[in-house]
Amino acid sequence: MTSYQSLAQMRKVHAELVEGRREDGASMAHLTGVANFIRQGIGLGVQLDASKDRQAAQSMLDYWENILSKTDFDPIDPTLAEFDPNLAPELAESLCPYLGLDAFREGKESLFFGRQRLVDQLIERLESRRLLAVVGPSGSGKSSVVQAGLLPRLGAGAVAGSERWFFYPAFVPGSHPLVNLARAVKPARAQTYAWIEEQVAGFKADSSHLTRLVQQQVEDAGEGVETAVLTIDQFEEIFTLCQDDLVRQAFINNLIQLIQDQTARHTVILTMRSDFEPQVALLPEFHDLFEKSVVPVISLNASELRDTIEKPAELVGLKFEDGVVDSLLKDILGEPAALPLLQFTLLKLWEKRERNRVTWRAYQQLEGGRHALANSADAFYKDLIPEEQVTVRRILLRMVRPGDGLEVTSNRIRRQTLYEKGEARYRVDQVLDKLIDARLVRLTEGETPDDTQIEIAHEALIRNWPRLVDWLEDERERMRKRFRLTAAAEQWQSLNCDPSGLWRG
Repeated sequence: MTSYQSLAQMRKVHAELVEGRREDGASMAHLTGVANFIRQGIGLGVQLDASKDRQAAQSMLDYWENILSKTDFDPIDPTLAEFDPNLAPELAESLCPYLGLDAFREGKESLFFGRQRLVDQLIERLESRRLLAVVGPSGSGKSSVVQAGLLPRLGAGAVAGSERWFFYPAFVPGSHPLVNLARAVKPARAQTYAWIEEQVAGFKADSSHLTRLVQQQVEDAGEGVETAVLTIDQFEEIFTLCQDDLVRQAFINNLIQLIQDQTARHTVILTMRSDFEPQVALLPEFHDLFEKSVVPVISLNASELRDTIEKPAELVGLKFEDGVVDSLLKDILGEPAALPLLQFTLLKLWEKRERNRVTWRAYQQLEGGRHALANSADAFYKDLIPEEQVTVRRILLRMVRPGDGLEVTSNRIRRQTLYEKGEARYRVDQVLDKLIDARLVRLTEGETPDDTQIEIAHEALIRNWPRLVDWLEDERERMRKRFRLTAAAEQWQSLNCDPSGLWRG
């Protein structure tokens, strides 16, 4: 008889048997199930090396053996099988429960743990407000808590009637927030370019345009749908990437009208980095609404961090050798970008697993959670030939934007811009593919190849890879000049190339 694949599976069957015992514990079918449970549970012992897991499994076996001993069933020795690492199952790569530097998004909510308290707080706030601003430092998990924590709960009815709400796909403002807003709310049947251009013009001309558009789509969605939810990720991009004040103001004005519309309770949920929060004061009409809607994202405590490590592992039967999880927690606690560093380290540990186990040796090879990202990035860089190293530096520096002080932020760019320097296209594509495979860069497919965008996988890389930090220091002033020139050129083009808009001197 086969054994259970994990302790989580064994616990699930145990709970079902307990419930079945309450309903019909004396039936032959139930007792047969108990006997099968004991036999399969005994076999699981070859996979369990942690003492707490073996104690938990043995306790369940002893409980049911005691029940069975009071019946006419032949006795079964419930002693758990000895651990044998050579008999542990191989875990398929497709079962990986960790995301590395990627945020938890739609479809990954089953792997999202550790934020129950915060999600409950967000739900409570939405019961009385129509704007929710989830604000926290880079690496605090803002996007994940909204897209993998809050939105699935709303879809399941966490707020009265929210199971019938109409959810638009989350979007980022980018350098053209009105275009991206139009794309987010575009009906599937709409002609892409013509429709988007029409809506952008509408947003600029009338601050109620978004409200009318949303209301029409809600009505088309069917009976019972009365509320729409618009989710804006990385809201700070209206300051960092959008250089057109009129476009920014039109974007904000349409959001305000949607939030304040009295005919429906349409809702806006946004995430934003806390270091850009003061810039909201530059939008006085929006500032008061924003201030009343902020929910700060605080760091996870040790117990919550442990859940983010162990509970996804339990789902797929991944085990950690004694001491690995405790050492990882000690290494990560207090780190400003703890969550992306933790997820990246866990991903690398998964890649180094032995059958279904993460060993202490694998953890030592990574040199702990604080250094795993930098060491992996360095190893990737050193494996490249010198010409590819030059290309990597150029690509990564195009995807960051220096702030006024020492702050540097991610800068999403169109893939096509990488070919403008005249470098061999095959080399750019080759290096970019390697960066994507190494999960250091993220690619987002556009509706056409020209719209495909790339970005650094997470700003944790910008702060935690010393080699990239050194490159940034060398290039900081040159990059600032380039961005000022780019902004000035875009403004000059918006003035129909008026000669008076050119720089002088």
